Amino acid sequence: MTSSRTPAPLPGFLLFVGGQCRKVGKSALVEDVIKAFPERNWTAVKITPYVESGCPVVGRACRCAPEEHTFAILEEADRSATSDTSRFLAAGASRALWVQTKERRLQEALPSLIENLADVSYLIIESDALATIWKPSLFLMVLDLAVPDFKISARENLKLADAFVFRSPDKGHDTLFAPAATDARPAFLQPIGTPLPQALRQFLSGSFP
Repeated sequence: MTSSRTPAPLPGFLLFVGGQCRKVGKSALVEDVIKAFPERNWTAVKITPYVESGCPVVGRACRCAPEEHTFAILEEADRSATSDTSRFLAAGASRALWVQTKERRLQEALPSLIENLADVSYLIIESDALATIWKPSLFLMVLDLAVPDFKISARENLKLADAFVFRSPDKGHDTLFAPAATDARPAFLQPIGTPLPQALRQFLSGSFP
């Protein structure tokens, strides 16, 4: 599957943030990057490739067929709410979008997403699923050595990451994180709630055009 990855058909710099599982701090890292580099005028996108309601357009009450209502792209306008996209705006993003799709329908949302992002210079996307389709400018993978939960899809994405952000020091789960725990790619320790490490800030700054 990784052999079919292509450079994202978008202008500017594209940063992916993925993670091993839910609640590992992907959205928090997106916020931290936006806050650290406000001059980049970020557009932030959250992708949910399988909506629990079953229908991303109408919701649970919908009785749509599998090929109907396959995706929705919502633009956030509220900077004071608790949703991830609202937090992205509060952190300083100029725009925040939420892409929701039915299972295995992410590809169908991409043409509309590209149209929405035609003039973006700096784009940060919270997504694991898109990492198998597009090759970004930079891909950060968020890991927590204290948490044994690890999605199969995220494990496959380990080899695609350019650098790792660890949420905790080694807690004895190294075998779950190979190759991240053993290779020479950059790795940074940032427990959730702490400032972006200076070394990570410098790494990101050096990656920007």
